[in-house]
Amino acid sequence: MSEQTIEAVQVLPEPTPEIVAEFDWLMSLALDEQLGAGEQTRFDALRAGYAELEQVWQAWQWIDSEFEATPALTPTSGFVQRFELHLAEQERQSQQRVLLLSAALALVAVGMVALATTGLGAFVFLTQGQWVGEQVRALALAYTSANLWFGSSVEALVAVVNTPQAQIVGGVYALMLVILVAAWVQLLRHNARMNDAVPIRAS
Repeated sequence: MSEQTIEAVQVLPEPTPEIVAEFDWLMSLALDEQLGAGEQTRFDALRAGYAELEQVWQAWQWIDSEFEATPALTPTSGFVQRFELHLAEQERQSQQRVLLLSAALALVAVGMVALATTGLGAFVFLTQGQWVGEQVRALALAYTSANLWFGSSVEALVAVVNTPQAQIVGGVYALMLVILVAAWVQLLRHNARMNDAVPIRAS
């Protein structure tokens, strides 16, 4: 860059946002040692023209030198295995906490349902004791009546079956059923013989 350009930069009182952005870009290239010849000239001109930019460059050079001087830290032997074991232990403890919390919530829910049911039952019993007693008696009477009806029906059926008339009717019914089955079998055999006797005409 010519001396006139450097002098024009030096007369500027402070860098504009455009110049700061350009300087930041050139400074990043300079820190990576990737400045071309023209870019190096422009970078030097900006540093010479603006004291503020020169201070920024000096600060970044100090930071870069400190980074280079800091020794690289390497993990100790078995660090990855210990970290994985620690992570697995944390996950296992987290799962246990979730299971314990779920079990506690389930117990609380069951307890609340039991308390609500007990409270409702106590409320109904205390406020509607007569009605509850009537309903229990009605259920007991219905159960007893159903047992008596079922027992009476079974006894009546056994008594009817043991009568001579019922046995005769059952015997006649069984005989008729046997005759009908035999007739149906004979009819099927007759139809089969008729089909075998029909000659097959040639087409």
